Amino acid sequence: MLPVLWLLVLLPALAYALRPREGAVIAPARLAVVRAALLLGAFGIAVVEALSAFTALTAASVLIAWIVASVAVVAAVLARCVRDVAPDERGQSLYALRSELRSRRGATRRTWRRTKSAAAAAPAWQWALACVVAILSISVAVLAISSAPNNFDSQTYHLPRIEHWVQQASVAVFPTDIHRQVDLGPGSEYLLTHARLLTGGDGAYNLLQYLAGIGAALAASRIAAQLGGGPMAQFATVFVLATTPEVLLQASSTQVDLVAAAWVACLATVVLDEFTRPGEAARAGALLRAPVPHADAFYLGLALGLIAVTKTTGLLAAAPLLLIWGIGRLVRDGRRRRACLCGRGASACTRADASRALESRAKTVLASVAVLLIALTLVGPFLLRMQETFGHPLGPPMLRESIGVQTADPRLIAVNSLRIAQTGLDTPILPLSDAAAAGIGAFANLLGVDLNDPRTTFGDTRFPVAAWYPDEDRAASPLTGLAAIAGLIWFAVKGPGLRRAYAAALAFAFVGVACTVAWQPWINRLTLFLVVLGAPAVGLLAAHLVKGFAATVGAQRRRRAACALIAVFTVLASVAGLLTVAYGYPRRLAGAFSVFSLTDNEERFVRRLEWLPQFEEAAAAVAAAEPDTVGIVQGNDSWEYAWWVLLPDGTELVALQSVVPGHEPADPAAVDAIVCAEDLDECRTLTPEGWEFHERGVVAWALPPSPD
Repeated sequence: MLPVLWLLVLLPALAYALRPREGAVIAPARLAVVRAALLLGAFGIAVVEALSAFTALTAASVLIAWIVASVAVVAAVLARCVRDVAPDERGQSLYALRSELRSRRGATRRTWRRTKSAAAAAPAWQWALACVVAILSISVAVLAISSAPNNFDSQTYHLPRIEHWVQQASVAVFPTDIHRQVDLGPGSEYLLTHARLLTGGDGAYNLLQYLAGIGAALAASRIAAQLGGGPMAQFATVFVLATTPEVLLQASSTQVDLVAAAWVACLATVVLDEFTRPGEAARAGALLRAPVPHADAFYLGLALGLIAVTKTTGLLAAAPLLLIWGIGRLVRDGRRRRACLCGRGASACTRADASRALESRAKTVLASVAVLLIALTLVGPFLLRMQETFGHPLGPPMLRESIGVQTADPRLIAVNSLRIAQTGLDTPILPLSDAAAAGIGAFANLLGVDLNDPRTTFGDTRFPVAAWYPDEDRAASPLTGLAAIAGLIWFAVKGPGLRRAYAAALAFAFVGVACTVAWQPWINRLTLFLVVLGAPAVGLLAAHLVKGFAATVGAQRRRRAACALIAVFTVLASVAGLLTVAYGYPRRLAGAFSVFSLTDNEERFVRRLEWLPQFEEAAAAVAAAEPDTVGIVQGNDSWEYAWWVLLPDGTELVALQSVVPGHEPADPAAVDAIVCAEDLDECRTLTPEGWEFHERGVVAWALPPSPD
């Protein structure tokens, strides 16, 4: 837990040092936290890459890096403290400075009293919803802290790749038969590597996604404020995310989708700062204020790089958001005018205006280039390794062809988008779910295409699947999804322009997903960033429905109907959230397989409990031989991480198969023992002649003959 506690101190301290000037932006405290998170996340990525370049990715090196970072944060905090209390440019006497500080303390006390009064006067329903959010947050924290990592993909490639990096003190490509260990975005695992090296285990792993969930809710609430939402809309946004099953399930997981969604939300809120800074010009409704591109470009570059190195699907939302940012700046630059109060003629002022507009546009172009360069600094080393290893920065063909859409046929793209939407909105009301799936099948037949065309479908999976159950790999979000669609349509119809642009960006991102990502049963994980970005639209729409009909007496009936609709939504969402943390899968608080009734190893194997005695027997037999090096034989979906956990610490594990070009597997004759998972025929083939081969269910092991 040391890295988490360390982060809980560093993050608010750095946020204090980075907070913008009061009144410069909307919700400055939340922006400060976003900036601090981006900076610390980028620092974590940079440290891993830098140390790996010297094969020095060790616990001591990482500890030194964080000590240096802590000293830098302390220095930044002290500098900010001095600046906050320093005399202004006109100079202040000591007496005046003390008066200013007393005035600030008095203002703080008055603000605190007003806050307490407002809280005391809050309606009971607000307190009830706040209690639901608190209960869910605490429950997920309990799950995250008390559960051992048990996500299926984490057993296969998320966590084993970390062990390989620690073993070789570098994130360099290594031989493996599971290509995803080397070719998928490693950003989240880079951050987990810090926890692994500083704690020596995986006890803090689940907390990364938990903190990401909090960060996503914080950034989404700020987006709601930037789009014109008041406290009610911002609170509704947090409530929606806090009760969304997939968010709750992933917040106690070692998956990476919530981390990616948090970085996307951070980028979105920084983008919206371009259009929402308070000021005279902004209040006048124009984008004519003085540009402040440098800080925004820096943090946008960090956010873009973190998205790219964590999960590339997040770029489908980052691209339209950054396009809005760039176009908005260029439009503002083109409209820049200066009143002719200098005594010169109109033509002179016009030339000056043209010169200033050209200069502003040049700064915008430079800021855009800076965003890309900063992002490439973070993701570039990984892309370079992929280029050198597979001849393509996006990895091997098997990765691109299995996950990506392999056609530009608009009919197949349309069917793919409908399948993605149906899976995301799937409900436990089976007649409704079946009717929607049947309708999509009929639409595919009408267009003359295969519903499960392999060019738009992952592997041999088949549509439809039941996605309503709260399983972290496929949980649907029908309430959040439908409400977000309604909110975005309202944005598009009613405006204003910034809301329309935001809705257009999300629509573009969804189309981008349909055009580039093949449908798969776990598609809901891959679109989690859209759920986070859509939550502010739900919050604003809910606040509008509550307040929008209050102006006239005749509108009271419609207002009551709207409130009734919101009440039903709230109750259903609360029940869904509570059931998710109580009975979700594979981590739950109650019932069979509760985290309180399982051992650590049982939690790790909860998806395949029948495998646990088989793995334990194999690991115990191999450990008894006291091997220094153990060879691994596995299939593409084998659980490799179990061997790292069950075999003795200090045992070197090497792959006896490799699909990585230029990285040959270890020689079976050069290892002291062999363990196998699932691919037992290949294991038997690779076992040296004369070795003892043992098979138990899905696992096997081989040992050299006893010296006796």
